[in-house]
Amino acid sequence: MIVCVAVVGHQNNPLYLQSFTEADDALKLHHVVHCSLDVIDERVNNPKKSAPTLNETFLGLLYPTENYKVYGYLTNTKVKFLMVTTDLDVKDADARNVSS
Repeated sequence: MIVCVAVVGHQNNPLYLQSFTEADDALKLHHVVHCSLDVIDERVNNPKKSAPTLNETFLGLLYPTENYKVYGYLTNTKVKFLMVTTDLDVKDADARNVSS
């Protein structure tokens, strides 16, 4: 189940963030999305240390927590799409369908 969707600009500025849960979880989801941006920066700046290459736009699982899993998609213009889910394994084809 998708609980949050975020679009973040190339300078890590938030462009859009929508949560689909109770208002109490909104702040927690903002924190999870923010922590995921650090993982994206690490993968982009150190491509040898992680599995995806710079040519791949689907970044896969970025930040698993106890309750949530965050998946990422990076465009050619460095705009980031983040999807926070609960107990859902997302594949490359599934992420492309959500982002289009």
